[in-house]
Amino acid sequence: MRKASNGAGALVLCASTIFVSAFLLFLVQPLIARQILPWFGGSAAVWTLCLVFFQVVLLLGYFYADWLSRRPLRLQAIVHALLLFAACAMLPVIPDAAWKPTGQGDPSAGVLLVLAATIGLPYLAVCTTGPLVQSWVTRLHAGDAPRQAKVYRLFALSNLAALAALVVYPFVLEPVFALRAQAMAWSVGFGLFAMLAIVSVVAVGKARPVRASAEATAASSVASAAPAAPLPWSDQLLWLVLAALGTVALLSVSAFITQDIASVPMLWIVPLALYLLSFVLCFDSDRWYRRWLFWPAVLLLTPVMGWYLNTPQRSLPIAAAIGLYCAGLFAICMFANGELARARPGPERLTRFYLLLALGGAVGGLFAGVFAPHFFNGYWELPASLAVPGLLMLWLTRARQQWVWLVFAFAVVVGFGAFLKMDAVAVSVNVFYASVTALACFATAYTAWRARSWAAGAGLFGALASVAVAWLSISYVLETDNRTMLRVRNFYGALRVEQFGIPGGLTSSRRLMHGVISHGEQLQGAVQRRLPSTYYGPASGGGLALLTHRHAAQRVGVIGLGVGTLAAYGRAGDTHRFYEINPRVTEAARSHFTYLADSAATVEVAQGDARLLMQQELDAHGSQRFDVIMVDAFSGDAIPMHLMTREALALYSRHLAPTGVIAFHISNRHLKLAPVVKRLAEDAGMQAVRVEFTPAPGNATLEHASEYVLLTRDARFLQDPVIRERGEAIDAGGVAVWTDDHSNLLAALRWRAKP
Repeated sequence: MRKASNGAGALVLCASTIFVSAFLLFLVQPLIARQILPWFGGSAAVWTLCLVFFQVVLLLGYFYADWLSRRPLRLQAIVHALLLFAACAMLPVIPDAAWKPTGQGDPSAGVLLVLAATIGLPYLAVCTTGPLVQSWVTRLHAGDAPRQAKVYRLFALSNLAALAALVVYPFVLEPVFALRAQAMAWSVGFGLFAMLAIVSVVAVGKARPVRASAEATAASSVASAAPAAPLPWSDQLLWLVLAALGTVALLSVSAFITQDIASVPMLWIVPLALYLLSFVLCFDSDRWYRRWLFWPAVLLLTPVMGWYLNTPQRSLPIAAAIGLYCAGLFAICMFANGELARARPGPERLTRFYLLLALGGAVGGLFAGVFAPHFFNGYWELPASLAVPGLLMLWLTRARQQWVWLVFAFAVVVGFGAFLKMDAVAVSVNVFYASVTALACFATAYTAWRARSWAAGAGLFGALASVAVAWLSISYVLETDNRTMLRVRNFYGALRVEQFGIPGGLTSSRRLMHGVISHGEQLQGAVQRRLPSTYYGPASGGGLALLTHRHAAQRVGVIGLGVGTLAAYGRAGDTHRFYEINPRVTEAARSHFTYLADSAATVEVAQGDARLLMQQELDAHGSQRFDVIMVDAFSGDAIPMHLMTREALALYSRHLAPTGVIAFHISNRHLKLAPVVKRLAEDAGMQAVRVEFTPAPGNATLEHASEYVLLTRDARFLQDPVIRERGEAIDAGGVAVWTDDHSNLLAALRWRAKP
């Protein structure tokens, strides 16, 4: 009885250790990302690279756990305690300023290095805990097969803790505590976790039965006499591919919905939460994952997602599109993790199973986060993640396929689709889709009837769904090549230049797009191309800042180049200095747009993060003494918050002439930023007014509605009749000052988006 009590206590300790480690694991991810984000330009790609780092270290941790779990328990305790003590020596998890980049070049290596130097060992320590402690629980229940089989529920528990951390951080911790306080609190929590892990292994060692029952002893003897059969390579490869599929689907869907559908702040939480929820459900119990439910869901949703992905005009409302991709991601993750749970080995192979899961996750993360941005010119990893599930279904049902009939049915459907697409057959797109879908359903039913198995039909339909996604992607690229003049991608995202109308025509225009966000558009007529357009017209807040009380020779600093529209205001003797972090944007602005070349002003483009470059310029040469500083680096609804903090405004002020104006372009559907900028102005002793502009319908200069906040210490500027008429007072009551250490994005959310 006493030994049983000790065993129960050890089990509770182990479960608690797993929960705390997973909670800390997912708490440190947004914490460290928030700390280094300002160093690398605030790009969403920084978060993707962080995920890649986490996946790779997770792989190292699982490799360590797999190696250590096969050693005597006493040695495990000593080695793991040494790792925990070494990790404690790296606390607190606050990156050293010496790791700040210079502001130029691809920052990928810099992101990975600062992560390794700051949280490498602590993160390794917490991510090894899940599989290692589960192996201890397996030892605890040696000879009790039913209890050993339930050890995978602890994996569900760890993902539940991760899900809890994911919700707690943005909604509880971030709005209340400064970054440094968060880092210190996490470091204290890690110290408590280290003690809990050491106590757990000691408790497991004491609870190990000295003498098992006769039946258990006999069973153990038989098991030890018969060497374990080697794991088939096909099983290990399947684990690897399924784990990689979930990771690629997560990263690619997250990037697509936050950059191409809607740049809603913190929207990335939703796909990550669904990904973790699928792990919780699939490894908690076999009752949650049912092939008859999730296979049809995947087969229905992936072709629809592929269709929407490749439609020139987004034909679904934003909420419906986000819902479609979140539902599709959840179905894919349930399929991938459900099949992983079905294929999991016995507890004696537990750490090897987790090692291959981590390897698959790392491969998927490296593919989507490192390989794709450098070798693809678009987000092609997303259609790949939509096509793979169908092929896996065909592989999983290979034993039930009658291959002659399957190939025949597949050839009939594909051949019929090709026949309808021939020029000799004139059918509408809707008729084409309906015809091919109907024939595919008939072929699927026929295949299932021939094999006497619905799974065989699902395998055929999976292959057809994969072909449909590939065909939609290829045909869309071919169709849009006529309009797309440039398509490039790098660390900062995918860009494309689109041509509307006949090149050179009076009414034709070109537009630079980053997902669904326009970075500027230019008319192409000889006169029209010199006119400022989109958010930068003469009546906009930016236009007023540049045109009111202009000096004879004006110096203008612009954070964010776009297509260089603001250079249209330049006169002979003026200097316009643009700060642009993305070299691809600079190349596109020079090669496909003429604002920079046409400007009469001296135009300079400084490549790199604006804050880093401006600080370096201040240290080396002193103030730039800009008459106007335009802060226009907000990519639609994505806010690099390090550009609108107390420290950022102090830097801008030091580069500003005494009568200068700082113009924040804050046009945004989802965030109410005017009170934030007003509060910054009050904190810095400046005056602030808001200027909103709505163009007349059908304006010929492509002007868009815009919102600016203008900051200055110059009373003469504020008393100008135009500024007095157009400027609006701002209520900043209850808004705290944003700093590099603390900002509350949640409080700035508009709960009803602007149209």
